Formats: sequence, C-alpha cells, structure tokens
Amino acid sequence: VCTALDNVEARLYVDQRVLFYRLPMLESGTLGTKGNTQVVIPNVTENYGATRDPPEKSIPVCTLKNFPNQIQHTLQWARDYFEGEFKQSGEDVNSYLTDPDYADGVQQNSKYETVVAIRKTLVDERPVSFEDCVVWARLKFETLFNNQIRQLLHNFPEDQVTSSGTKFWSGSKRCPKPVVFDLKDKCEDAQMRNHFDFIVAAANLRAHMFGIKGRTDEEYFVEVLQTVIVPDFAAQEGVKIAANEAEAKESENNTAGGMEESEVDQILSSLPKPGELAGFKLNPIEFDKDLDDHMLFVTACSNLRALNYSIPTEDTHRSRAIAGRIIPAIATTTALVTGLICLELYKIIGTPQKELTIEAYKNGFVNLAIPFMTLSEPTAPATTKAVVKGKEWDWTAWDSLDMNMGDITLQEFIAHFETEYNLDVSMISHGVSILFSFFANKKKLAERMKMTMSEVVENVTKKELPSNQLFLVFELIANDLETDEEVELPYVKFRFR
Repeated sequence: VCTALDNVEARLYVDQRVLFYRLPMLESGTLGTKGNTQVVIPNVTENYGATRDPPEKSIPVCTLKNFPNQIQHTLQWARDYFEGEFKQSGEDVNSYLTDPDYADGVQQNSKYETVVAIRKTLVDERPVSFEDCVVWARLKFETLFNNQIRQLLHNFPEDQVTSSGTKFWSGSKRCPKPVVFDLKDKCEDAQMRNHFDFIVAAANLRAHMFGIKGRTDEEYFVEVLQTVIVPDFAAQEGVKIAANEAEAKESENNTAGGMEESEVDQILSSLPKPGELAGFKLNPIEFDKDLDDHMLFVTACSNLRALNYSIPTEDTHRSRAIAGRIIPAIATTTALVTGLICLELYKIIGTPQKELTIEAYKNGFVNLAIPFMTLSEPTAPATTKAVVKGKEWDWTAWDSLDMNMGDITLQEFIAHFETEYNLDVSMISHGVSILFSFFANKKKLAERMKMTMSEVVENVTKKELPSNQLFLVFELIANDLETDEEVELPYVKFRFR
C-alpha cells in the first residue's frame, strides 16, 4: 500500500487496515521544504500509529483572551469564538431539548456558563426574523470590539505600572483601543470592510442556525442598523481579568462555586421545557475554512480584534492560509520524497527471492531549506510478553489470534479459549461495546450464550452487519486457568462468513 494522504486521521485509518491484512505500507509526507518517508513491513518494522508526534504548542489562554500581539492570535480567537457561538451553543440547546437528564451530564466547572448560554440562545436572544439577527450582530460588535476593550482598560489603564515598577502595557502586551462602529470603514492593510463584513456574516450565520432566510444586500443592512439602539458602556467593578497564564488557570479552577449551583437550578427552572418546544431544533455550524461565509466572519472578526491591538490586518485569502495552517507544497520536495519512496518500493517488490531484514530498509527525513537529509533504520515493532499454555509468547501489533471456525456461539467461543489456550475469558469487547463480562446481568448473559457471535454483535450494537463483511475483531481480557494471572493477548480476528 503506497499512501499519499494529507491528514493524520486518514493515515491512522489506513495503518489499521494494513495491520489487519498484514500488508507492507510506504508512508510519506511533505510540509513546505520538509519531507519524510516511513517504511512499514509486517512483522519487521513498527506500524505508523506506534509512535506519535508531540502535540503542537498551543497559544496561552491569557494571550488569546486579552493580550494578542500577532494575527495568528486574533485568527485563533476568531475561530474559537465561531465554534462557541455557532456550533457549541447550538449543540448545547439541542442536547437540552432531547436529553431529559442533560443537566446531570454537564461538567461541573462549566455548568454555569453552559446554562447561561442556553438561556441566551433559547430565550433572551432568540430571533424570530432576520432583522433580529442583524440587531444581535450589531450588539455583539459593540460587546466584543468596544465594551470588552474598555473594560480591560478600566482594569489595566494605559499608564498602569506593575509591582516591579515596569509599565504593564509593554513588551508583548500591546495596549488596546476600542473600535468605533462605522459601516463604511475600510482597513488600510487588507483593504477590507471589516465592520460591514462582520455584521453581514454574523447575522447570516445566526439566521442559518435558527432556520431563518438570510440576505446580503447593503441597503437593507444600512436601513436596519440605523434603528438599532446600542446601550452606553458602563465599566463594571469587581471584574477579574487574568494578567498572565497562572492567573488564567487559577480563575478557571475557581469557576465552580457553591453559590452558582443554586443559580444554575434557578436558570434551568426558568428555561422552557423541552415538551413546549417539540420539533424545535437548531442547526449547529461546523467551521469549514473552504466555505466563504465562514471565512468572511472569521477574517472580519480577526481583523477587528487586530485593529483593537494595532496588529496589521490580513485579507480572506491570507487568513484562510493562516487559519487552516496551509503551507504551500513545493514540487522539489514532492519529487525528492517520491524518489525515496520508489527506492523502498523496489526493495519490497523487486526482491521476491530474498528475505530482507530490517537493516535493508530506510526511513528518510529531509529539509531542503537547510539543506538536511538523513536516512535511518526503521524501528522494530514493540513486543508484549504473554505466557500461554506455559510457554512464553512475545507478540507485536502485527499479531492476532485468528479464528476460522465459522459463526460459532458465544458459549463455543469461550469454550474454545478454555480448551485451546487454557484461558478463562472474563470480558469480550467489540469496538466500544462490551459483549460479555463476568459482572453482567446473568439473564442477559444466558440469552447471549446461545447466540452466534455475529448475532451478539448485532444485538449489542443495534446495527446490522454489512453483507460483504467477513471478519469481526474482538478484544479479550483473560486469566490463565492454572495461575489465575491475567494474560495480555492480541486482538481476535474472527472470520464468521
């Protein structure tokens, strides 16, 4: 299998298939001037999913919330806001309307914010017409790019000095300034009408969420916006704003309080009951960088935040590349990686008479910008020690317990492991479903024991198995019948057709 994939999720899926069918795989990837190749050979090298890259360094919360200094920060903030406002709030409302025990399942430290957001979406700010969506967008503009900035400056004035005597607004902390709404405004750097774009995009996304027909003609927006009454800003006392990452974490840990528990119950009791809104459902919006409506909102939102902090703005095309972490492909890197993969391909398919050892294969790592290139020996697969029938067995991710006995019953399946491997099976699972366990309901177990393995899977998962599926994969927990010690086993590859 020679892959040419562009994301880790797809690579991991193909890796699982390759492990299952025990096929060699040639995996490669490029990122600008960087490239890598990996050879995966059954029982010789480790599989692709055996090692993972360390997670990318994330932007500190306090930087995103209050102290951005790069366009990447404002774009990430805009994306997070999109997710919370148009996806999470819709999903929360739908869960509340469909799940009677919704409140019990919400995480304690975010329960208050969640129910407040549900009340806002479902009651306080629920639109009935597109005009309501435009008004909502205009008030959001004022809150995000004017009022919040003025509150921040109220807490940390421009001339604020820290305990060590240095200016608070210095170094990477840029002193913000509120943005005053002006429908005709056009930013100098990107030449974009961010004020107008924000209102149009936000109103239309809001309308789509509530199933209201949107519109984009400028005359309509000018007309509606003239009638919007924007409340005057009044600074709030006692508002705590985290000045650094440590304070941000501390305030996050302190959000769940006893006083809020009673408030949560009060808010929940004031919400309309799901029965009163039978059939009502929101359309949560999943962000997609390739959809122009989504990118228009994120770009305008990011640019307005950038204007708050005197950061150069970017147009939609550049913002899409930054938000989607798009690094243009370079033909020379692709050609080099293709060449390296072809060299390994010759070794696999061109030497049928010869059994190649791990030393014959090479993984490649290149960076044409430095320039740097190195070839290394692949890593051997990790082994797990198991004692089966008194004998030691070092198995790897490539191994499985293959069963080709037809669609036997659950009782016969368990008996097979007792007689063949001298093992007492205490649990059998298929994916996330538990098919058999020693602590399960005895009546249910007795029923399942007489069913075939495919019937048990269909019964538990409530899904019919496709007619072209030949195998089922089971994970077992089993103990040695003589020593009563748990034995770690590879998965069971069960052919039922």
